[in-house]
Amino acid sequence: MKRLFCVFITLFSFLGILEGYAQQPSSSTALPLDQDSQKIMYRGVIEQEGSPGYLYDKAISWFGFYYLNPQSVYSIQDKENGKIEGIGRMKIYYNEEKTGTRMDGGIILYKIKLELRNNKYRYTLTDFNLKGTSRFPIEKWLNKTDPSYNANWDSYLYQIDTTMQRLVSTLKEKMKPVIIKKDEW
Repeated sequence: MKRLFCVFITLFSFLGILEGYAQQPSSSTALPLDQDSQKIMYRGVIEQEGSPGYLYDKAISWFGFYYLNPQSVYSIQDKENGKIEGIGRMKIYYNEEKTGTRMDGGIILYKIKLELRNNKYRYTLTDFNLKGTSRFPIEKWLNKTDPSYNANWDSYLYQIDTTMQRLVSTLKEKMKPVIIKKDEW
């Protein structure tokens, strides 16, 4: 009976792992493209109660939470006009074929922009480039027919997509008002 139980547990674990791989989205089709510029762009308008000044303070607090050194990200901090802009950075990785060791694939730079108005804000993440001696827009990685196509490109795009989705979800969560519970006893 114990042996049968172990076989079922092993089988279900294996099926769960396979299902996880099967549900991993194709990164090239999951990335949002701007219709006009054909650049990868994450953008959303979120209804959130508060004045532009209040939302600005919440956004600055989120920058401090999300980035290790938010001062290195900012290029514009304009509380009066409700605007924060900057350049974010993230590392990408690949697995070496022979050893399977995780290797550094480079640094991706992206533009982050928050616009704050009464009871709403808009975030925009765009201009994704591989850091190097010259600009290398990552939209080139979407072209699988490119003669210089590399299988790592799909992995890089997937890493960028999941990181940007996590960035957006933490932004939305941190921009919500803090609920203060009274301790009535």
